Amino acid sequence: MMLPSAVEMARKTALTMSPTVALLGIMIMIVIYQFVHPRRARDPEPLQCEKPRDENDRFRYDIFGIAKALELGYHLRRRSSLSYTNALFSRYGETYASRVMGHRLVFTCNPENTTHLLSTAFADFDSSPLRKPMFEPITPHGIFTLDGADWKTSRGQLRGRLANLRKIIDLDQCEAHFQAFLRHVPVDGTVFDVQACNFALSLDMQTLFSLGESVDALSLTPSPEKKQFVDDLLLVKNRIVDDGFRGPLRHLFPRGRFLHACKRARSFVLAHATREVQKRRGEKVDSNIERQEISQFADEALSILLANDSMGTALSGMFHCLSKSERVVRNLRDSIVDTIGLEPPTWGQLSSLHYVRWVIFEVLRLYPAVVLNARVANKHCTLPSGGGVYGTSPILVRKGEIVVFSTWARHRLGEEFGVAPEEFRPERWEHLGDMPGFIPFNKGPRICPGRRFALGCWYSI
Repeated sequence: MMLPSAVEMARKTALTMSPTVALLGIMIMIVIYQFVHPRRARDPEPLQCEKPRDENDRFRYDIFGIAKALELGYHLRRRSSLSYTNALFSRYGETYASRVMGHRLVFTCNPENTTHLLSTAFADFDSSPLRKPMFEPITPHGIFTLDGADWKTSRGQLRGRLANLRKIIDLDQCEAHFQAFLRHVPVDGTVFDVQACNFALSLDMQTLFSLGESVDALSLTPSPEKKQFVDDLLLVKNRIVDDGFRGPLRHLFPRGRFLHACKRARSFVLAHATREVQKRRGEKVDSNIERQEISQFADEALSILLANDSMGTALSGMFHCLSKSERVVRNLRDSIVDTIGLEPPTWGQLSSLHYVRWVIFEVLRLYPAVVLNARVANKHCTLPSGGGVYGTSPILVRKGEIVVFSTWARHRLGEEFGVAPEEFRPERWEHLGDMPGFIPFNKGPRICPGRRFALGCWYSI
């Protein structure tokens, strides 16, 4: 990890040099840091723990993980990182270790390990060290930036807002938003950007709930303020995703536009939060308690909106899959018509759409919104699988080391999903139940609090 002075020096250097020269400078600084900075003592492997497989056969002399970082960057630029990581799991097994820019990382798609990480040993791993630097500018006290007691409090408040689906999802409003979506579909069959429309549809439905009114992302004539908010939110989300892949190298990239977009977007939400609190209290907001309530409302709303990708990604994946399978489209249409006819559905009818459920789950399996996730060990701990010759022994994870788990790999390589797991076949869900390897919404205490809201919206659409 680079010293703060080294980070700042690298950032200034990157602004005046070519990317190649700047990256070379960063690598040199890491090498110097690794030799100058005292190394922490390495404990021996505890009893019953064995070492996992690693990438030493390919990077034998890459002791600082520089070549590995370059390889990761290469696949990110070529948009082949998902097939690349799947190939590594096929080569090394469901759990292996690697070194990237001086840091030891454990990669896993093993369901026993993910269950341990997300449920059994949940308290041994944190997410805020990875997320906080990216989310803090727009939602400083939101659920994405917290761990421990603060996270538990924030999650409880968010779950309370999402508890009553019939109250927060207005099916008539869902139908109105979908009709607005259809107005963007060219009647002459011209190619159009369905993914952009999917994300706009999701944003309109989520802002209706989280802010009390839609931002009219699908409107042909939105107000300047709402259009600016949508543009800012998109910029912020894209930057957060990019920084997540860049890791420590994110310090090399200027943040001016990102920080300004965060400020404008948060101000927009704070204005809505102030009106909501005033409406609730029936008086002017001026006390410290009320200001705290407004800030909390804004953090909750922005946390919901920053998770907008989950709904938009699933809708885009659904259109993609259905466009390639006339059989599934025919079965889907028949099952809907047979159950509810040609009128908009009621809440009672939604729960009876079994084939719709299979289609949604199959899309979530093949196109999860979060393809890779990670946790940082907050103390020396273990993962139950991945060590030894056969990969079945526990492995040691030292404090500060990162465990990366791949939802994408598990969903597409897991034998528990039956034959041809990479194929789109909704019928497989007729006999599949809740499985440790199926984690489109995570598992355990950090399972997505908005999953039922998202599923309700998908069913209605």
